[in-house]
Amino acid sequence: MMKRRELLKSAFGLTAGLVGASALSPLYANDSMEFRGPDVPDVEAVKVNSRCYYIPAMGPHPTPDNFGMFSNPGFIVTSEGVVVVDTGSSVQIGEMVLRQIKKVTDKPVIKVINTHYHGDHWLGNHAFVAANPNVEIYSHPTMQTVLKNGQDKFWFDFMQANTNNKITGTVITPPNKSLNGGEEIKVGDTTFKIHHFGKVHTESDLAVEVVEEKTMYMGDMVMRRIANMEDGSFVGSIKALDTISKMPLDVFIPMHGKHEDVQLIKDGKEFMDTIYSRVTEYYDEGLSDFEMKPKIMAEAFMQNEASKWPGYESTIGKFIVVAIAEVERNMF
Repeated sequence: MMKRRELLKSAFGLTAGLVGASALSPLYANDSMEFRGPDVPDVEAVKVNSRCYYIPAMGPHPTPDNFGMFSNPGFIVTSEGVVVVDTGSSVQIGEMVLRQIKKVTDKPVIKVINTHYHGDHWLGNHAFVAANPNVEIYSHPTMQTVLKNGQDKFWFDFMQANTNNKITGTVITPPNKSLNGGEEIKVGDTTFKIHHFGKVHTESDLAVEVVEEKTMYMGDMVMRRIANMEDGSFVGSIKALDTISKMPLDVFIPMHGKHEDVQLIKDGKEFMDTIYSRVTEYYDEGLSDFEMKPKIMAEAFMQNEASKWPGYESTIGKFIVVAIAEVERNMF
C-alpha cells in the first residue's frame, strides 16, 4: 500500500508546474511539508430510497468557491458493501464522499463505477484507492483509452484552472477494470444492470441500474443543465433516451441536478430532438448558425422549459454549432 505521504508527494510532483504563488495561499502543509488543497466541506447525502443515495453538487459549474464540486457522486448500500457511482473532481471531494458514506453505513466501499471520462466523475478515485488499495474501479474500456491518450491530464488541468488549484494533492487515478454494458452484477442483496447505449454524452457513457429499487444512475446522459455536447451525439442521445423512457424504472439520478421520475428522460429527449430536428430543417434551408439560434430559442419547449436550465443563455449557441457539425457528418 502506498502511504499517504508518498501519494501526496506524487501528486505534488505532478502539479508543481501548475501551482504558482497565487495558488499557495489556500493550501496548507502538514508536518511533512506536503502541500494540498483545502478540505471540501461536508454536503449531506440525499436518500432516494432504501439503497440509493447521492451527494448534491454545490453549483452547476466548477469554481474556486465550490471546490470543483459541481456533479453528484452517488452510492448504493448493499448487504455486502457500498458501490459508488462517480467520485467527484478531486481527492478532497472523494474524501468528503467517504465521510458521508460513513454517516450512513459502516460497510466498506467495495466497487467504484465511473460513468464516463469527464474529470468531475473520476478524479476523486484517488481518495478511494488511498482508503482501500484493493477497491475495484470500473468504467467502459473507451474511457480508459481516452484517458491514456491525454484526457487524464487535460481534465486535471481543467479542474485546477477552474478552482484556483484547490484540487492540488490529487493523484490521477484512472479506472482499471472494464464494463462494456449488458452485465448483470450481484452484490449481496442487490442486483446491478450496466447499460451502454453507444455515443450519447460521450462514447464511454455507462448507466447503472439498481434493479430492486427500479432506479438508474444516469451519468451525464440527461440533465436539466446546458453544458458540454462536444464529445457527444444528438442522434445517439435521442435514441438512448427514447429507449430509457420505455424501461420499467421509477427513479432517475442524473449526475447534475436532482433525481426525478421519467419526465426527466422525456424532457431530455425533447431538448435534444428540438435542437437536432430544427437544425436539420434550417440547414437544408441554407440558414447560418446565427440565423438558426433565435428560431430555435423561440420553440415552445425552449421558452417554457429549457430556458430555465443553468447555462442556457451562454451555451445554447454552442449546442447549435455542434448539431450542425453532426448533421453534416450524417450526410456522408
